[in-house]
Amino acid sequence: MFQKISSRFAVWALVLICVISFSFMLYAAHTDSAIVDELAHIPAGYGYVHDLSYNLNPEHPPLIKALAALPVLFINPTFPTTSTAWTTEVNGEWDMGYQFLYGVGNNANEIIDTARVLPILITLLVVLFIWLLARGLMGDWWALLPATLFALSPTVLAQGHYVTTDVGAAFGTIFSFYYFLKYVEKPSRKYLWFAGLSFGVAQLTKFSTPLLIPLYILLAFVLWLRNTIIDWHSARARVKTFFLRGLKWLWRLILIFAIGYVCIVYPVYFLFTVNYSPAKQLSDTQYLLGSFAGGATPAGQLCNGMRCFADADIFMAHSTLLRPYAEYLLGLLMSLQRVDGGNTIYFLGQIRESGGWIYFPVLFLIKETIPTLIIVLLALVLALWWMLRRDKREGRGRWRRIIDYIGVNFAEFSMALFIIIYWGYSMQAPLNIGFRHLLPTLPFIYILAAGVWRKWITQINLPMFGTGGAATFGTGGTGAAGGLATAQSMFMSVAATTR
Repeated sequence: MFQKISSRFAVWALVLICVISFSFMLYAAHTDSAIVDELAHIPAGYGYVHDLSYNLNPEHPPLIKALAALPVLFINPTFPTTSTAWTTEVNGEWDMGYQFLYGVGNNANEIIDTARVLPILITLLVVLFIWLLARGLMGDWWALLPATLFALSPTVLAQGHYVTTDVGAAFGTIFSFYYFLKYVEKPSRKYLWFAGLSFGVAQLTKFSTPLLIPLYILLAFVLWLRNTIIDWHSARARVKTFFLRGLKWLWRLILIFAIGYVCIVYPVYFLFTVNYSPAKQLSDTQYLLGSFAGGATPAGQLCNGMRCFADADIFMAHSTLLRPYAEYLLGLLMSLQRVDGGNTIYFLGQIRESGGWIYFPVLFLIKETIPTLIIVLLALVLALWWMLRRDKREGRGRWRRIIDYIGVNFAEFSMALFIIIYWGYSMQAPLNIGFRHLLPTLPFIYILAAGVWRKWITQINLPMFGTGGAATFGTGGTGAAGGLATAQSMFMSVAATTR
């Protein structure tokens, strides 16, 4: 009874946090003028939902732009489809943006304010999924800590109300990640579909989310390898048994990716290219990829390296059936080309072509608030200290400890691995245009930090904090045994189902 009352109060606390965050973002949305990116994203999204045409802004997926534009339909603004920016220019997004907002008599402030409503709600969905994910690992009340850190982060409040793709990428990542972990926990047909559909939604938010593909492959391999090592000495017909397990994991991943790309990505791109002239799509694709990976393949020669993807995209643009995938691949290739091209920045008192590998770590230290830095950095120090102490005190081999850790803390291991992959890719890339590009990793950083603080404080045995109350991951149940025992039983069942 007490636990139910406590859980209700935690939910109401979460609602209050979301209301505060919503109020700040709504005020900012009403008082901020349009930023540069919105000049491209707002008319592009309106073109998707009003004209079902992907004439504008192919280098970003459509979901956030289209959702932002939906309420703008009720305003019924003038959309200058007779402009050359729409009819003949190749991706004339900037000219179209200036005309749509300021050149044809529309109320620019009304359009901007209306378009920003859905991005604010999407930001609050990120807060909700942070709480749901953390709740399964540390209980209702401790889950409020990472949710609050994200909801009231100055970076999130500054970016969450804009019609841009960064907070959308954070939503797509944690949405897909949550249901992937649910499927690992309960490998049923229902959660297979949830994992696949959420993965597809993620691919429509930003072209950084394809990083989920190597992440999920690596996580599946780690689970397979762990179970193989544990059962190797006891299983009969070892090679055949473990080979079949590997094929089972591979088949599951193929299904997740196929569901996402066939049931979500294709229909959405199909809808938004219905009125996009096939001839214009082909000519636009050829032009936009003209310099990709060294330029067009000479006639009579085979493509080489990354240029093969551009040639494949141009080939798909010829096909009525494959046009939606061609437009998706075009955006992905344009994003890769943008990343490789880099940009000129002002960083640490100098004008540079790139900030180097220190760019994002420095921005993290500068942009995050001092309380958040204390929480995150102290958690990192504590985690490293515990790892070193465990190495000295425990008699088991290091590999055995790693195997045990993965089995008991797979969710935390998965989040840490995503942070390493995402930060590693971002730090080596020459495209350094702001801290907002790290937004997809902030939910996981905050959750991991909160988990360390929970462990540290509960070890002090303060009665007000207790040691139990962690829920089974994602189910909302409770248990006095705490999160570690829950995770242990969870992955014991996973090991059993993969044999």
